[in-house]
Amino acid sequence: PWAIGSSPFWPSSARTLEAPKPPPQPTSIARAPRGARPAAMAPTNARVIVVGGGLAGLSAACELLERGCNVTILEKEENLGGNSSKATTGIAAPGNSLQAAAGITDDGSDLASLDGPEGSALVKVGPQDMQWLTKILGVDSELVLRLTPGHKTARTIGTKTHFPGAVITYAAIHVLQQVSNVKPDRLEIVPNAKVTKLMTSANKVTGVEVMVNGAVTTMFGPVILATGGFAGDYGPGSILATMAKTYMGYPTTNDERTSGDGVKLGKEVGAGTANLDSVQLTPTAAVMQGQADAQFKVVVSDAISGAGAKLIDANGKRFCEELSSAQDRVEAMATSNPPFRLVITEEQAKLVEWLVNFYAQRKVMQTYSSAAALASEMRVKGLDPAIAPGVKLFVATVTPALYTCSGGLTTGWQQAKAGRVLNQSGMAIEGLFAAGEATSTPFVKLWAVCGIPLLYAIYSGRMAGRAVASGITNGNAVQDLRDLIISSITSPAKVAQGEPSPSEAAPAADEKPLEQLSMEELVAKVKDLLANGAAPAAPVAPTAPSGISMDEVKKHNKKEDAWMVINGDVIDVTRWIPIHPGGEQAIVAYLGQDASDEWNMIHKVGTIEKNLVAEGGNGPVKKGKLGGAAAPAAGGGAVAGGGGLTMDEVAKHTAESDLWIVINGHAWDVTKWLAVHPGGTQAITGYAGKDATDEWNMIHKPGTIEKNMFPANPNGPVDKGAVSGASVSAVAAAPTDDEDPAPSGNGGIAGPIGALVFLGINIVKMLLRTVFLTGNFKFNLDNNRKGTIRSACFLLTFTIVHVAGNFVGMIKGPLEANGEGYFFDRLAWTGGFGIWKEGPLGMSVVELYLAAALCLHVSVALKRSWDISLNYTIGTGRWNMLLSGLTILFFLTIHLADIRFSTKMTYTMLRPPTYFVAFPGVLEGRVFYETDESIPLVRVRDIYSREVELFKDVGTSMLYTACIVVFWAHMLIGWKKLVPADAMQIPKDHVRVVTWLGWVASTAIVSMYLSVVWFTYFAPIQQVEHVA
Repeated sequence: PWAIGSSPFWPSSARTLEAPKPPPQPTSIARAPRGARPAAMAPTNARVIVVGGGLAGLSAACELLERGCNVTILEKEENLGGNSSKATTGIAAPGNSLQAAAGITDDGSDLASLDGPEGSALVKVGPQDMQWLTKILGVDSELVLRLTPGHKTARTIGTKTHFPGAVITYAAIHVLQQVSNVKPDRLEIVPNAKVTKLMTSANKVTGVEVMVNGAVTTMFGPVILATGGFAGDYGPGSILATMAKTYMGYPTTNDERTSGDGVKLGKEVGAGTANLDSVQLTPTAAVMQGQADAQFKVVVSDAISGAGAKLIDANGKRFCEELSSAQDRVEAMATSNPPFRLVITEEQAKLVEWLVNFYAQRKVMQTYSSAAALASEMRVKGLDPAIAPGVKLFVATVTPALYTCSGGLTTGWQQAKAGRVLNQSGMAIEGLFAAGEATSTPFVKLWAVCGIPLLYAIYSGRMAGRAVASGITNGNAVQDLRDLIISSITSPAKVAQGEPSPSEAAPAADEKPLEQLSMEELVAKVKDLLANGAAPAAPVAPTAPSGISMDEVKKHNKKEDAWMVINGDVIDVTRWIPIHPGGEQAIVAYLGQDASDEWNMIHKVGTIEKNLVAEGGNGPVKKGKLGGAAAPAAGGGAVAGGGGLTMDEVAKHTAESDLWIVINGHAWDVTKWLAVHPGGTQAITGYAGKDATDEWNMIHKPGTIEKNMFPANPNGPVDKGAVSGASVSAVAAAPTDDEDPAPSGNGGIAGPIGALVFLGINIVKMLLRTVFLTGNFKFNLDNNRKGTIRSACFLLTFTIVHVAGNFVGMIKGPLEANGEGYFFDRLAWTGGFGIWKEGPLGMSVVELYLAAALCLHVSVALKRSWDISLNYTIGTGRWNMLLSGLTILFFLTIHLADIRFSTKMTYTMLRPPTYFVAFPGVLEGRVFYETDESIPLVRVRDIYSREVELFKDVGTSMLYTACIVVFWAHMLIGWKKLVPADAMQIPKDHVRVVTWLGWVASTAIVSMYLSVVWFTYFAPIQQVEHVA
């Protein structure tokens, strides 16, 4: 099961859904008033009651309808589909037509031999049942053959795109809804219907007591329990807690709806149960970032394992055969070292491209540039040789989790007992039948094979349907389900006409027989018949004029009046919500909004168009285009408006608790993003309720806001829709820095140690690439902040060395201070890179590189300030870096004139270390001079006396102090902006700690600089002997 709601839009939590309101019901289905107690259905009008709308229940309903039975489907949720709609891999079907087309001969003997005769019967008959259902549903064109775990050959039926469970259950829901619409006497679908009790009389089940929207009623007729398993209920007294305690420690891929309702109902009337301690585990439940301890897990499709993915342990080695059964893989995990990872290469992923993209977009799978990159994060020397080196990888961290239940109500398998629920003595309970995971399967090994649970749902559902029908219609097939739909809506008047027109005399030569029609062709035929029936069609209200504004769309944000925007079309989904195969929450999350991006991630082109219905139909209704004019107002008047949202509407959202801005023509709700925005809150609040397009594009590379947007980032900006009159892009986008995004997670090294490691590694990278590899200097100077980032790292590193030397020098006295100065003077021979020793290039290579880095930093910073900050007021805070930077530039000019280029410098004599550093004296704090008199004296600058002369003046000390404090502020603000930048490559989990480490280092630097100034001011002067 796909255990995150019934996504196509991935609801935030399948476990914490708000209690839903009853949706509007189809007019063809009678409903009791809310709160009223409907009259009980008379026994003479008995219908077959199917409890549960998953694949087993839907299959049973299809079988019953074809055999002439009238059916009521009771579903406790608002939409049909159940856990089956979330199935991600497919249906195991040996000998299927796709195999035949591929030239594969497969009798399934390897599967039939795993268990007893019941398993053999499933393998032999089940594929025929599967093809019966897919033919009825018209989905054959969507199917594809896959190799999956547990099978010796490709025999699992998957789908080309989307999850196979969703494709098949949706098609079933659509077909059954059509029957319900045109033949409500034949089929009634009742959502929000929780069966509370089985009605009995003389040891016979006669119907159910059911609560529908708060009202209790009684329905009479044979009952099929198809309520699913119990692997989602961990509560006290649950089946898991009482019968399968050993599984309570595992997470689950089932939500709380799978609570064993059918088993509980059956036991109350004396039904027998078996294997309630038998729950199948999946080895591929995803451990998503930050959710390691979450009880609810997403399952990664076994189709990915079938495409060649490898399972590796914490050491990077394979520990099992990936194509073995789920049980075998789980058992191998029990004796191996977690965490486990499922790894597939980019080439292998092409076989299951839609699935891998789906998981990658939702962070279920992470991407790595190579096996070496993954090995580095895992902190292992290398990965298993089976994983190709040097290619892109998709990786999911996985763990065992509860998946399906093979225990439940005991049912018969042969002859008169087939599909019937048995009591504890093995006798059939009259009037009670069961299918799917509500039953106990008599095979264990087979159940662990990929695709078997879905096959069993269809097989057992059809078996139960046949069993019920045999007592009502003698078990004979009456009518093909698609014929039932067509005949129900064909005009009686047209049938009565004597002479057909020439066009009606015979079908066209190229017209397909009904059984060969695809789902799309069948729907087209149905629409044609509906349009041309004898009864005049009800007048259809004119569609809304093109150009409905986003303001108008936003008004329709309730389930009883629900609109959304998909690819520029405004769609009324009010009557689609109850039957949407992806579940109610998948639509409700986007009511009144533009859901184009999320829709297109999941659906292929044309999906919404294929499902459109006319006004009043049970499906999506196109209201018009999103754009210039507004939708018609109630009462027929036109609503004034421009294209999409207006700037007046955006201007209403300026508070930090409700803040919108406009970027590139779209309004963005950035309320939650404020707290986590890398550039700080002021960068956003300065443009609250305004158009920030120009400023945004100057700073950010294309795609930045899309990369951070909700729902991929729960705290990211939310696209509220297009804004009329807003700037699409008034200026060119900021130059891209061509850096990959910083890694998510902790990079494989957790805690403060990891933060230090990645800080060190990436600072070194920045130092090695500071000036000449930034890409700023081409034919012109651009404002790419890569130049400021790398130069800042170099300047910060030099500052640490410089302040440490100054601090130690002043504390230790004249010899150490002057020795440090001479350390750099000794590099003078490298002046002009060893070529130009005089003039402006006569500085040492260290000073030249430092000057180049400083020029780069200042020039790019000034360029960015000119392009960006000057467009803001000072009150926005966007001038902070500019003003503090100019202050520091002023200070550096003074400082260099005071020391490095001072005309007041005096000289003294010193014994310098032979090898630059006095290694024997390091432990005693003597680094830059020697005491050995055999080493000759050398004339050096008396930096100590020059600093004493400066800092004994209180005015100079105060000036230096003020400038150092400004430098501190510049470092604090700049470091906070620098750390989360892509160029720094700090894993996101370490950003906060690395930020604090930088602030601590900045504070230490400033403290030492201030100590030099004020220690010199207060300390007694040490006399130095000067020389000419």
